[in-house]
Amino acid sequence: MYTVDKHDRVRELTDVEFPSLGAPVPLVLADEGTVVVAYTTGSPSTGQADGAGPLAETTAIVVFWQCFATHFGLPNEEAFASHPLADRGLRPCGAFEVEASSWVHGLEMRNRAHPRHDPLQFQQLRHWVWTFQDSVLECAALSYASLQAQGRPDDLPSRMYALLRSS
Repeated sequence: MYTVDKHDRVRELTDVEFPSLGAPVPLVLADEGTVVVAYTTGSPSTGQADGAGPLAETTAIVVFWQCFATHFGLPNEEAFASHPLADRGLRPCGAFEVEASSWVHGLEMRNRAHPRHDPLQFQQLRHWVWTFQDSVLECAALSYASLQAQGRPDDLPSRMYALLRSS
């Protein structure tokens, strides 16, 4: 994990579907520059117009482009208070951006050993955090895109792989 300083600010995103409060079952697929995550959302759509039919699960797929670093794992909901940004507004089952990120700053500092280090490259990086019931996904990337799909995340690996390869 990393240590935050007084500059880290957590901002909740408003342009993506939040993970389900129950079991969002996130599925992550990544290569060296792109991360794709699929998860069930907090607002499933109804199977019929009148709402009488069975619920159709809605899944969000988020693609992080030009991802320099990622972390996927602890803490879960019960240990969430141990996350270094928990007292800055980060909460379970949400999507956030961290402005003035200590994590991104630390990545830039570690990369200074590279003979062609470019600090401007790191100034463009953004720190995103998706929190689930049992895990947290953090990405330091240049951008992301979000889309919706029907079904469960484990039904979508081929679609996720196609998004990964399109980068």
